Amino acid sequence: MSRSRINAIFPAPKALMPRVHLQRLRAGPRQAKKNGMTATTSLAQALSAQDIIRHYDLMPHVEGGHYRRIWCSSQDLQPESLPCGICGSRPCSTSILYLLQAGERSRLHRIRQDELWHFHLGGPLRLYCLTPDGQELDRILGADILAGQHLLLPMPGGCWFGAEPCPGTDFSLVSCTVAPGFDFRDFELAKAACLVRRYPFAKERIEHFCQLPDGCPDPGKGGRA
Repeated sequence: MSRSRINAIFPAPKALMPRVHLQRLRAGPRQAKKNGMTATTSLAQALSAQDIIRHYDLMPHVEGGHYRRIWCSSQDLQPESLPCGICGSRPCSTSILYLLQAGERSRLHRIRQDELWHFHLGGPLRLYCLTPDGQELDRILGADILAGQHLLLPMPGGCWFGAEPCPGTDFSLVSCTVAPGFDFRDFELAKAACLVRRYPFAKERIEHFCQLPDGCPDPGKGGRA
């Protein structure tokens, strides 16, 4: 991989830090140490959701929240090598940054491919999943691994799943990696009534995760990873 391509994917650390937050960190390293915080912890607490949205130029996502594609494999998979049901060629893999703020949610949806969620910044994120064989899974993506949170969580292709920040969380910043690479033809938003017929035991959670939160405009059709 060329140096320019590496730099595009992994910008130098200072290029990723808004200047105001560098100044805050430089002004108070002793206080951060006194409070038992590292520089990384202090920076994460100084950042707001709007800082991240502006910095990465995130856009509204059809399922809720904000996103931007940050990586696409330079190699493609041809139709004959793809799993059944995926039409056309695909990149080997794609990835997005995805941000949910308090009061937002990723509405229930499914894609054909496996997807891996990675936690980065902010507070913990609830991931809710209904599997094709009738299981209901509830997991927490976050930094507190000793409390049972996960830094990485896989979502197998064909599962219905959604997400929302846990209570007390201002925002959650994650990335989502899909393989084979994502195309909007692979994406389907859930219809609550149809899912309730299939998973009657999960009616309350299905209706919750299919509903657009109050005050959130429908972002319309958008892309994913």
